[in-house]
Amino acid sequence: MKTEYYPLSDELRGFFPLLSKLVETLENDAADKLYAFAMLEDLCQFQSHVSQTEAGSKTLDRGLVLRIFAGNRNFEYATNCFDETLLTAEAEKLKAEALAYLETQANPSVYKPAEWSDEPLEQFAEPVREQILAAGNGRLPDSKTAVHFGSAYDPAISESKSNAETAARSKQIKEVIAEIGGDRLASAGCLIRRKVKSRLFADRTRLMSQSLFTSLYYLYAVTPSGKTVRNIIGGMAGAEAGKPIDEALIRELVETADKVEHAEKIQPGRYRIITGPDVTGVIAHEAFGHTQEGDTCRLGRSCAPGLRKKKTPVGNEHATIINNAGIFAMGTTPWGVNGTHFFDDEGFIARSQTILDKGQLSSPMNDLISAVTGDINGPAPRQSNGKRESWKRPLMPRQTNTYFTAGDKTLDQLAELCGDGFIAEHAHGGMEDPKGMGLTAGTEYLEEVKNGKRTGKLFLGPQGGHIELSDPVPRLLSSIIAKSVISEEDPMNETGSEPVNKWGGCGKYHKEGVEAGCGGPWILWEGITCG
Repeated sequence: MKTEYYPLSDELRGFFPLLSKLVETLENDAADKLYAFAMLEDLCQFQSHVSQTEAGSKTLDRGLVLRIFAGNRNFEYATNCFDETLLTAEAEKLKAEALAYLETQANPSVYKPAEWSDEPLEQFAEPVREQILAAGNGRLPDSKTAVHFGSAYDPAISESKSNAETAARSKQIKEVIAEIGGDRLASAGCLIRRKVKSRLFADRTRLMSQSLFTSLYYLYAVTPSGKTVRNIIGGMAGAEAGKPIDEALIRELVETADKVEHAEKIQPGRYRIITGPDVTGVIAHEAFGHTQEGDTCRLGRSCAPGLRKKKTPVGNEHATIINNAGIFAMGTTPWGVNGTHFFDDEGFIARSQTILDKGQLSSPMNDLISAVTGDINGPAPRQSNGKRESWKRPLMPRQTNTYFTAGDKTLDQLAELCGDGFIAEHAHGGMEDPKGMGLTAGTEYLEEVKNGKRTGKLFLGPQGGHIELSDPVPRLLSSIIAKSVISEEDPMNETGSEPVNKWGGCGKYHKEGVEAGCGGPWILWEGITCG
């Protein structure tokens, strides 16, 4: 695959002078007291959905956020109006408000942003390092050099997929599903979404931009009784992300739908379970994902600060969870997933963070204010987790790609160790209680494992729908028996990549939705309550 980094358009590049001027206005004669930045977000998305009907939609959105961090408080202004006179006036108002607040504070803290020379390049993924050095012609850039990060894509494939061609492809896939399914299906559908989300960032030490190109393929088959079986494929790539979609994959989707239509109902109880990357990731996301978000800790809504203070273990030696915005390859897949970014909405560069280390909690995932103010244990390292649903919505510490680390077993070896149990491979949402440490992770169905072998027989929940896997988090994380390798094709991880992460999303508080990948290896659990 020939890849290039997605470029920044000349139109967007033309906004850098405005952003720099606004930062100067926000900090003018007050840089020793305030820290300010300007962030522009631009979204271009096309979506085609074909089922009984055909629908296409195009979304274009652009907005600007001005931020001042003064003392331990944020002051923001957001708009989709780009009139320089108006924006300058609003920047002056925002600065006056921040300075008035500082007058009420005794010895307020002052945040100093990092220079490029302060950045730990060795901790960054190769596409991040490469594009930083490319902007500086082999050296670290200076504060006036615009550094652009683009996600990798194959232009020979991606650029040939116009909106019309994307709509035609979704119709073709739907028709193949319906043709193979025949009388076994009531209906079929396919949704394809291509999105480019760009962000420009400016503060006193740097100018940056990123363009993230993602493609989503959502295939589904509906049985005569109304049961739906789906397959979600996609990642941080162009149309090449849809390469796995062929007749064999579609035939497997239809065969699974037919099995689900005639599946038995499981008896509620505790069973040995092997979770696939999809369900493994939901467990990681819900177990100590939300619980380890900095604002949840800081506001007293999480059990994590107390557990960290007492060094209370919450899992066994296999329970290691990573949060990493910088995933640009997974196993043998040469692209990342939709939770990946180069820098967050506060301009902090992506890097990997261990949030649970062999059962022991590490530092939480932080945005700027959560890092500075900290939880009950004081300040914590800043991380690349300051995310917004969009420029219209508030910023909070959010997960990026959250996943369990890999082990050393193959899937067949895990099945042999399992003996009698089930495989949970396709996720159906999840929920958690950050204070009480309860967790539930849904799976569409379970596949039987008998005498260490997969039988292919499927089971549904007690009511004929999906199945909920639930347990107290410490009990669950202490029951891991073994984990699989990075991928069957790359057991020694010669690619140096991460375990498979699946396309996902996350809702928080008032359902502020963000993109968030989640995954990991196949994991064998001693027992999980299923119902």
